[in-house]
Order: sequence, then structure tokens, then C-alpha cells
Amino acid sequence: MSKSSVFYILVAKALRVFVFGLVSIMTPVYIALLGYSPLYVGATLMVIIAGNVFSNLLLTWYGDYIGRKKILLLFSFLMFLSGILLFSTTYYPLMLFAVFIGNISTTGTEAGPFQSIETGILPMLVEEKKISRLFGIYNFIGYGASSLGALAASIPSYFHEDLSVFRLLYATYGIIGLLLFALYSNLNNIEASNRSRRRLTLKEMSDKARRDVFKLSILFSLDAFGGGFVTQSLLSYWFYYTYHASLSSLGGIFLVANIITALSIIGASLIAEKLGNLRTMFYSHLLSNIFLILVPLVGSFPLSVLFLFLRQSVSQMDVPTRQAFMAQIFNDKDRVAANAITNTFRSISSIFGSPISGFLLNIGLVSSPIIVGGLSKIVYDVSIFLSYRNEVK
Repeated sequence: MSKSSVFYILVAKALRVFVFGLVSIMTPVYIALLGYSPLYVGATLMVIIAGNVFSNLLLTWYGDYIGRKKILLLFSFLMFLSGILLFSTTYYPLMLFAVFIGNISTTGTEAGPFQSIETGILPMLVEEKKISRLFGIYNFIGYGASSLGALAASIPSYFHEDLSVFRLLYATYGIIGLLLFALYSNLNNIEASNRSRRRLTLKEMSDKARRDVFKLSILFSLDAFGGGFVTQSLLSYWFYYTYHASLSSLGGIFLVANIITALSIIGASLIAEKLGNLRTMFYSHLLSNIFLILVPLVGSFPLSVLFLFLRQSVSQMDVPTRQAFMAQIFNDKDRVAANAITNTFRSISSIFGSPISGFLLNIGLVSSPIIVGGLSKIVYDVSIFLSYRNEVK
């Protein structure tokens, strides 16, 4: 693969995550401004995640049959269609269809099919010892773009939260889908070289790969279940609901939070070169979840924001290290499928957080979603470390 293909992937990552950061903050507030209760907000976020599940399932079972390039083009077109629908209508059932097909992120980054494919391709481009650093760059670009997207989410507040401004921003989401289509059209030689173009079955994997897929799907599901309570969409809505934070405040908060995250991504790759991927994942993620649990317990807006920032300073250090960890565990033949399968289970498990959070907020248990999320993720941290500490660094 040429260096230009690496460039296209990194540019696509930046554009995609910019609008993901934008809509992850904007969408729950938009639904609330349309007059819907927290239950509807939770239901909308659940449908978004269900769409990610569907896309990952399509990639898992038919990705190599369809072809990686074609499926990237398909999902790019669906982003365009989603943005146009959200621009065109406020009819709630049609909005649900739009957020289902659009691979819209609730995390501010992504858990959908684009990342599954890209993280499977990137290790083919560099020497093994440089994989962690490449993932560090890839994720640094993502979180940097997400921070700008978070800032852009504050735009409606400067127009008195005019609903037409929200709709124009959704149109921007659709335009980015077209730009992704153009970028991915230039990719070459990204198909699986040693797998025939047919539907994936787990039987094609080695016994060890199947065991690892099964084990990691369970572990990542536990992490994602907790994460479903504390996505960027839900955290922004939690601050909006609990402290009546404005969109301009939320944009500023998550701009800073994502800048902090982007800087921590650089540190993660350097630390992993010394400690190893697994240990970096474990220590950073455990600390982040302790900070997370303190966000609703400190009892004031400034302190909650402070502990959110502390959490973001270490919470995503496990992302590039987990991707490099997957590259250690799986070979080129199995990696995209393994990423897609484990991401599918992550997405399925994260579905439950949104409706449960909406219900808990609706009955006044304001702190519960974040505490449940943090405790679940701590159990994951300990479990994955104990499971793989003797196998990888």
C-alpha cells in the first residue's frame, strides 16, 4: 500500500471524528429542545448504538465478501443520507431511521465499522515495533478532531438555539460523508490477501484466535456495558440535565476534555513502549474509572468538570494500546474480523446504558448512571489484566 493511502485514512479519520464529536454533544440537546423527555433521549441514543451494532455485524459477516473498499464507500454514503434526512425532517420516527443508518457516534470518537477496518489495515503499513506509535498518531488525530467537533457543537447557542442551525450542522454531517466517499475511492490494495471473497465464518480462524475472540468479546462487552452509561452524549446530557449547562458551556468543556485526551494519547504510546500495551491499558483505565465515579459525587459543577478532566487525562490511553494489543494477539488474516466481532459485542453491550440512564435520570437517581458505569469498567480492568498478564506485556 502506498503512503498516500495512509494519508487518506488519517484525513478520513479526522473528518469523520470531527462530525462525530459535533453530533455526539448536539444530538441529545437537540432532542430535548424538540420537547422530548430523558426517556426519548435515551431511546434515541440506543437506536444510534443499535445502528453501529448492525453495521459491525454486516462488516463481520460480509465485509470480505463485499470488499473492504466497497463497504467503506457504502457506509460513507449512508452517512450522507443520514445527514440529509436529519436536515430535512423533525418527524421522530424518520429521525430514528436516520440515526440508525448513519453510524453516528455517541462517544465523540467511534465504535463503528470505519475504525474496525482501518485498525485492521494500519498494522500492514509499518514495522511491528512501530505499530503502537502509528495507532498513537491515528488516535491523536481522532481526539484532536473530536475536540474541534465539540467546540462546533456550541454554535447553536450563539443563535439562541435556533433549531434550523442544528439542522444545518446535520447537513454538514452529510457533506462529510461525501468527502469520505471521495477519499476512500482512492484506496487500493486493502483487501484481505489470503482470504477468498466469501462470508466469514469463525471456522476459518485458528483455535487460539477463536478462543481469544470469545474471551475478548466477553471482556470488551463488560467494558462497553459500563461505557454505555458514560458516553460523551450521555455525559453532555448529564451536565445539561443536572447543572443546566448551556451548549456553549458544553462545547467548551468537551473541547478541553478532548484536547486533554488527545495529549494523553501521545503519552500512551510512549509509556506502552516501556511498560507494554496490557499494563498501560490496565493502570491508566483503572485510574480513570476512579476519577469517573467521583464526577457525580463531588456535588458541584466546577468539581464535576475537574474530575471529568482528570478522567479524560488517562481514560483513553487504553485505546491505541488496546489496538496494538489486538495486533499482538491476531495476525493480518484474522485482525479485521476479530476487530469487527469484538466491536460488535462492545456495541451490543453498550446499547443498554442509554435507556437505563434515561430511566434513572427520569426518576431522579442522577448519580447512578455514572457510578454504575465506573464500577463495571473497573471489573473489566481487573479481568483483562488477570486474563492476559502472562501472555503479553
